[in-house]
Amino acid sequence: MLRQVADGVLIHASEFCQSNAIVVPGRAGVLLIDPGVLGDEMACLANDLRELGQPVAAGFSTHPHWDHLLWHARLGAAPRYGTARCAATVRDRLPDAGAKARVAQLIPPDIVEQVPLDLLGLITGLPAEIAQIPWVGPSATFGQDWLPGVHEGQLQRLARRSERDRPPG
Repeated sequence: MLRQVADGVLIHASEFCQSNAIVVPGRAGVLLIDPGVLGDEMACLANDLRELGQPVAAGFSTHPHWDHLLWHARLGAAPRYGTARCAATVRDRLPDAGAKARVAQLIPPDIVEQVPLDLLGLITGLPAEIAQIPWVGPSATFGQDWLPGVHEGQLQRLARRSERDRPPG
């Protein structure tokens, strides 16, 4: 379910790992940032956007970790972007047909079948001199302080989950 968190900014909260897909409505549809991990959650997000009459106009991956490079076919064929450095890292890490199988080994076994890898990492790098996502709508400059606290909180939750899921011994 989409929830407004600021003027012109919606989130779709994951129940899986307490992360948020960020939705920024614009003139031609929405900018979708880090759409999620599980296929059913991304399909739910696609349904929410369809019900609002808001197609995805563009996607953006905030950094090159596998869980930020995912996409679901129901989100559409909008162009997907990352920073120039993010896209270069993706090209280096996902250079061949075997890359998806290698990424699948990084995914916890209890969810790997629920993670759509078909469209993994299909992003275009923005030119290095660009400081904003090419977007007609509310915008934000990206960098280390963009959406402060989001990634720190995710890291803390993942660390707690790893500690909780560690085998006894």
